[in-house]
Amino acid sequence: MKKIIKISICFILTFLILLTTGCETQYLGGDRNAKWKKDLDYLQAALPKKHANLFFKISEEQFNKDIDDLKNSVDNLNDDEIIDGIYKIVGSVGDGHTKVIKKFSRSYPFQFYYFKDGVYTIDTIDEYKEALNCKLIKINGQDIKSIENRLSPLIANENEETIKKVLPNYLFRPEILHGVKIVDDIDKDAIFTFEDRNEKIFDLNIQSVDCTVDNDLKLIINNEYDESYPLYMQNADLNYWYKYLEKDKVLYIKYNACDEQDEAGKLSDFTNEILNFIDNNKVDKFVIDMRDNPGGGQNKLNAIIEGIKNNKINNKNNFFVIVGRGTFSAPILDAVKWREETNATFVGQATSGKPNHYGVAKSFELPNSKLTVQYSTEYCRLCDDESDSFMPDKVIEISIDDYVNKKDPVLDYIIGRNSE
Repeated sequence: MKKIIKISICFILTFLILLTTGCETQYLGGDRNAKWKKDLDYLQAALPKKHANLFFKISEEQFNKDIDDLKNSVDNLNDDEIIDGIYKIVGSVGDGHTKVIKKFSRSYPFQFYYFKDGVYTIDTIDEYKEALNCKLIKINGQDIKSIENRLSPLIANENEETIKKVLPNYLFRPEILHGVKIVDDIDKDAIFTFEDRNEKIFDLNIQSVDCTVDNDLKLIINNEYDESYPLYMQNADLNYWYKYLEKDKVLYIKYNACDEQDEAGKLSDFTNEILNFIDNNKVDKFVIDMRDNPGGGQNKLNAIIEGIKNNKINNKNNFFVIVGRGTFSAPILDAVKWREETNATFVGQATSGKPNHYGVAKSFELPNSKLTVQYSTEYCRLCDDESDSFMPDKVIEISIDDYVNKKDPVLDYIIGRNSE
């Protein structure tokens, strides 16, 4: 009898696999153009079925027209142009969780950041060290604003902060730039134009490098931020950690990701340690910094929040939460809840996601190109705030001068604010 049951289960599983595979085989194979068109057919059929509500912003008619237009242009486009077209179509959904994810083959050896005064190089290799901390003003003669206008439609976003967060990551991707005709050939040099701290303008011919293998690319900074850097830049590999600033009686928590992590210790132990510290030490100000938190599971710090609700520290001049454009998904839901349930003051920048938003993401692959398409499965609504971002009570943007001089104007503001 057991043998019959096992055989039956195997038969059912085999049938389901064949059924699923059979549904996708119609989208496989053919020449280069046929494969791209089949991928677009698959995207056109799959995304509306899988997304929680794909047409909350873009109309179904426009979505289908955009895909049909791209299909009709495939024969005359290179691969990067087609991929950028897919980025644009998925980005037009208007949901920060619904986006295309691609494994890139080449990269320019830079890291950029969008400060309040423009896009600047924050890391590079020794060969191009003169560009470090310099403002990027052109690529191949095209000014940065024009480039931003070309790239912004490719970015799955809910607000301007998302564009400022993602754009720097596209600026060192030759394939992305090739798809919007900013570079002509990903294997040839591109001319990057910079402005240094003395307002001197200079060009660098930059060769892209292979990023599909470990080529031991040695960046100057390489995300190594020691104690000379502001707290928010330190220990980026830990999901949560804390430090007591004894001079100012500030208990500072850096909350980098909403997930438990072995390296950071058990969340329950972390919670107990924080609450015990508050009970047994003089804490004038309590700070939770989640400006760089991209998501995970919400309510991970709920026990800490519950523990301080009846504490005198739960006061607008004593309890502070830092948010920024790196705050996305679950920590935004936490921020909404904390704003309603505590007396915290929120400081920093607008978040890259909405207070109420589509999320709980899953993904699928396009059959031929293997591009990953991520999509939202639920609508997360916690409040009546339908604005594009969670806005802090006090907006403070970081400048290139702050960065170069290793200053954190956000934490400086909190420390300098009078306590009750």
